[in-house]
Amino acid sequence: MFVISGHLQPYAWGRDGGLNPWLSSPTGGPQAELWFGAHPNGPSPLVGRPGTLADVAAPGDVPLLVKLLAAGRPLSIQIHPDAELAQQLWAAGSELVADDGEKVELLLALEPFSIFAGWRDEQQAAALLRATDPSLEPAAQAVEFDDVGAAVRFLLASSSAEVARLTPALLAALASEGIDDEQIHSFALAAESFPGDAGLLVLLLMDHHELTSHSAVYMPAGGVHAYAQGFGVEVMTASDNVLRLGLTPKPLAVEQALQAVNPNGDPHFIGGEIYTAHGRPTVTEYRPHHAPFAVDLVHDTEFASPQGQYRCVVAVRGQTLVRCGGDERELAQGQACAVLAEEDEIHIGTGGMAVVVEAREYRR
Repeated sequence: MFVISGHLQPYAWGRDGGLNPWLSSPTGGPQAELWFGAHPNGPSPLVGRPGTLADVAAPGDVPLLVKLLAAGRPLSIQIHPDAELAQQLWAAGSELVADDGEKVELLLALEPFSIFAGWRDEQQAAALLRATDPSLEPAAQAVEFDDVGAAVRFLLASSSAEVARLTPALLAALASEGIDDEQIHSFALAAESFPGDAGLLVLLLMDHHELTSHSAVYMPAGGVHAYAQGFGVEVMTASDNVLRLGLTPKPLAVEQALQAVNPNGDPHFIGGEIYTAHGRPTVTEYRPHHAPFAVDLVHDTEFASPQGQYRCVVAVRGQTLVRCGGDERELAQGQACAVLAEEDEIHIGTGGMAVVVEAREYRR
């Protein structure tokens, strides 16, 4: 067992000071993600000894990456490549990928979280494009002919000046077409955060959802998504591969992202199986179909995780105690415990809230 702290990623879309309650040394500025894992782009520091988790565990021993995520404004529009495409790009020396792994992920909302995920109904997308401006007619027709790739290419060819001209009409079109206020707010936030970015037009092709607290979405490889605003836990395979389609100053990968689109990449929305004791929730299970991990949200109770797979326990609220054989570790809020597969069953006790993640065999 290794006690670790999170590696802070201060991406610009993070909340100002949004992760300070989970940091041992609070900082200023945007705080986007705390990484608990061994990925080379941000291995977690060991607590009480020098080095990181990557220094004491082989890469294959830590197959998952767990994050606390605080989004103050939208993340980029992105698609994750499957294993085959990731390996092709990696072998070719492409700078578009950070590793050769397939990235699948689950976002568990710890407070309401606004997201764009999956493609919008074709008729509604075409109607929104037409209501925005006649110049978007080619994209509307492409969507109606089930060629979302052609629509994406057309929209991303728009200049910054053209996007700026279309933005007020786009927001007005959302209201005139009866789009709900939460979705309009997400569009307005994207327009404010990325003025002139053609990704704003691509959002018209994407579905919008409001995750309630303790609900989750599972994104297989090949699914389009852009998380807008909220706070939650992300669990994923230990990959940082992202192919972007807008809402970012970083390079886009239009053709590679469209190549990565998979008809089986639709988002899976999960409410969680809730177990109660004395009339209150104690454990909420999240079991995405075919996912390479299982996630449990543990509230003020004891919980056991069996031997045989990698496990990660993150103390989200209050302290958490982790026992394995004769070894016992106390986690402060914002710390985690990484337990390798060969270690015994672990027992977790928390008076607050902890997330327990277990690796599972990946079945496509």
